[in-house]
Amino acid sequence: MREGWRLGAVGLVFIAMFTVLGARLWFVQVAAAPDYERQAESLVVAFRTLPAPRGSIMDRSGTTIVASKFAPGIVVDRIMIPADIEDSIVQQLSGLMGVPAVSIWAAFDQAGSANVVHLGTVSIDVAYYVWEHQSRLPGVSIEEVPERRYPQGSLAGHIVGYTGKPSAAQLLADENLDPNAIIGKGGLEASYDEWLQGKPGSEAYQTNARGSILKELLRQPAQPGDTLHLNLDLDTERVVEQALGDAIDLANQLKHEKGSYNGLARKAVAVVMDVTNGGIIAMDSIPEFDPALLREVSSRQLESLVRNGEFSYNNLAISGQYPPASTFKAVTYLTAVEENVYPEGVNGPNDRTECSAQLKAPFTDGSTQVWKNWTFPRDDGYQNLHEAFARSCNVYFWEIALRIWDQYKGTDKENLLQDWARRLGFGARSGIDLPGEQDGLVPDRALFEKRKEMQLENPGLRLLDQSRLTTASPWFGGDLLAMATGQGALLATPLQMAVAYAALVNGGTVWRPRVVDRITDVDGLEVVSFPPEVVRSLNIAPAIVQMLRDDLRRVTNEGTARSAFEPMGAKAVLIGGKTGTAQMPKVCVDKDAEGKCLRLRDADVTSWFVGVAPIDDPKYVVVVMVEEGGGGSQVAAPAARFIFQHLLGLEPTPIVAGERTEY
Repeated sequence: MREGWRLGAVGLVFIAMFTVLGARLWFVQVAAAPDYERQAESLVVAFRTLPAPRGSIMDRSGTTIVASKFAPGIVVDRIMIPADIEDSIVQQLSGLMGVPAVSIWAAFDQAGSANVVHLGTVSIDVAYYVWEHQSRLPGVSIEEVPERRYPQGSLAGHIVGYTGKPSAAQLLADENLDPNAIIGKGGLEASYDEWLQGKPGSEAYQTNARGSILKELLRQPAQPGDTLHLNLDLDTERVVEQALGDAIDLANQLKHEKGSYNGLARKAVAVVMDVTNGGIIAMDSIPEFDPALLREVSSRQLESLVRNGEFSYNNLAISGQYPPASTFKAVTYLTAVEENVYPEGVNGPNDRTECSAQLKAPFTDGSTQVWKNWTFPRDDGYQNLHEAFARSCNVYFWEIALRIWDQYKGTDKENLLQDWARRLGFGARSGIDLPGEQDGLVPDRALFEKRKEMQLENPGLRLLDQSRLTTASPWFGGDLLAMATGQGALLATPLQMAVAYAALVNGGTVWRPRVVDRITDVDGLEVVSFPPEVVRSLNIAPAIVQMLRDDLRRVTNEGTARSAFEPMGAKAVLIGGKTGTAQMPKVCVDKDAEGKCLRLRDADVTSWFVGVAPIDDPKYVVVVMVEEGGGGSQVAAPAARFIFQHLLGLEPTPIVAGERTEY
């Protein structure tokens, strides 16, 4: 009896327990289900990428040129924005950020399937506004993002380059590329993007329905990128920048004083390279490039600056291709001595021939028959190679080319001059560690034959004058004569001139020019170094090297650049160089919407100077070019003198016009 009562009591307990459990289950599944569903839906686990600060860029002494600093940035999570108010949100962001709404929509489109879009950095005031009005801006948040800072302003801007989000083409080419990533898009930022990028971090956190972070679940910090240490010297870079600005001012002053000109000087470039290893010590190009402007002004303002010649993406030191004019005579000089090819009746560098006012060439192929020296109508006396180089006698160097033509036309040796030019680096990229370098052009019979063939197949092309299409060969003797004095179809970049002159005075070593010396990680440990790299060795005889150095010194102390270097006094003997005054093709002054030229004008001559110091033990090669800047002795040579004074530890004296000795 007692045992039955016990079993009954246990049964009642179990019944009560299951009744309570059932009631609780009913409450959770039925009565409270909507509340639990709302809570579950309001809790979201979100993941985000933490952008890595890009590595710094420093000059040879450790001075910072570019660095990354965290700044408030606007981030939009489109999932959190109700569709019916997205346009209103975009309009509010447009006003806050000072960018057109269409640009924000474009950023959304470019992000593709990515829901989170980084729109860019903003001021502290805008960041506070977003924080204080979070309820009006669902899906919009402020995050700290790394931003490029330029403590030196636009100095070395073309070398540094710029960053930005991937283009549509880049995203299409690399499906793993983050639409919000900041990548290098020009200059060193592009060339060394792999090292500068760093490694992004990641973060997982829990948010509520309003997007507010409730709890951080996981955080993997980003790793900063590596640091570039350059061969560049910022002090020299500043001096070069000043020299180019003053040279342009001088050129335009001379134009106004003259009273007649075709156009003002607006572009200039200079390169300073180490003759002993190819390191780039300074490189500047005008119009300038200020990377900070890309985020500080609107696209419309930027287009206006480009049109007005105040801003340019192009680094003319590597992308500008120009006739090098008489600076190329150093190559013709070397060819004459190495190949023993001199003007008719001249047997060596010390024999003299007349530098007459003009040369009458006995061509029958359509070439110009009369070639006028820059002294025309005056003769310039009898000169040997040394004197002709110092005085820049065109006739002497034309006669070297004429001798090559007469002796070797149609044979394997017809390209003697071209072969030496190519060995010195003309007609091919130098391999510098910057994007956008151009090849230049060394013309010869094969090139002109190819152009003729292309033009006959496609008459719409204008590669050659129509008269050349009916001749046996489109390559004329006059083309070789023009090349011998740096004109005609010959084109060179300022950097190619630096590489060639370095080889001419160092005994024949053609260096691969390099901007970056080494790379270190965030702890300062070396990741990689870039020792000097020899492209080729020409093994020029020491006696020839010394002879050329002496004749380069003649130019600055007795010849065409004498007046430009007079301010150096006795120190002028430390410098050697060569002036050049280039005849330029016509300039387009009006284009249609598609970029087709509607109107051309004649161009003024371009000013060149290439120099070396100390000339007895070369360390520096300096190239200065002022487009439409006038005579080389007038403008480029004085600017180069200013730079050399700094390099030799002297106080630079004002840039004033030199005597015009080439026309």
